[in-house]
Amino acid sequence: MIIYIDESGSINNHISENEYFIIALVRVVDKDSIKKSYKRFVSSNFDRLLMLDCDKVKPSTGQVIKEGGKMFCKGNFRELKGSQLDKKMKQKFVDFFVQKHSFELYYIIIDNKKLTDRFCENTARVFNYTLRLGLEYFINTGYLQSEDCILQLDERNEKTESKYFLENYLNTELSMNGTTSGKFAVQYFDSANNNIIQIADVFANLYYSHMKTGGYKEDIQKLKDAKILKCLFKFPV
Repeated sequence: MIIYIDESGSINNHISENEYFIIALVRVVDKDSIKKSYKRFVSSNFDRLLMLDCDKVKPSTGQVIKEGGKMFCKGNFRELKGSQLDKKMKQKFVDFFVQKHSFELYYIIIDNKKLTDRFCENTARVFNYTLRLGLEYFINTGYLQSEDCILQLDERNEKTESKYFLENYLNTELSMNGTTSGKFAVQYFDSANNNIIQIADVFANLYYSHMKTGGYKEDIQKLKDAKILKCLFKFPV
């Protein structure tokens, strides 16, 4: 199986407005179908996406309060970014993708305020540890199969020297404790070159927005009703 992963928020227990860190895992069931859906979503919403990617300026001062240029470069589309989408577009994204059962969605939710200072000293360690716990939970509860698994992640926040650590870590921990007989392979991509990682990015941002505002309840329920959103894992438990 192939799982595409991206996140929203940051791992920091001292920023009051950043209470949660969300990891979204998209397990592909039909790769051709989800890629076609992605292309149709972008093409049918191109003009609106371009407008959403413009700088947001405070009218009274002219101050840029949100930078654009994350999805487009010189008018050419590069990639979807959940942080650039407004509520209406995120809801449209959900409505579009629940039509096809080409993937499954899983969430790992980290509650920053419950983390210790020492635990947060190494954010890569927090990410790897909670991802391992989440995968272990999803396999042990029967949502994911015990089989070979390829994980594809965005490389932008990953240090070169630690790129191979996660693969060895997952294979050691989840094999040694008997969770799976399968092997993990971890691959890193520039998200602009991997449109399913971009889909994971939007779903991560959707749930992050849900946790921050209490909104998007109907959209989360749509994903559950469509049997696309399979399971949540919360940390600390």
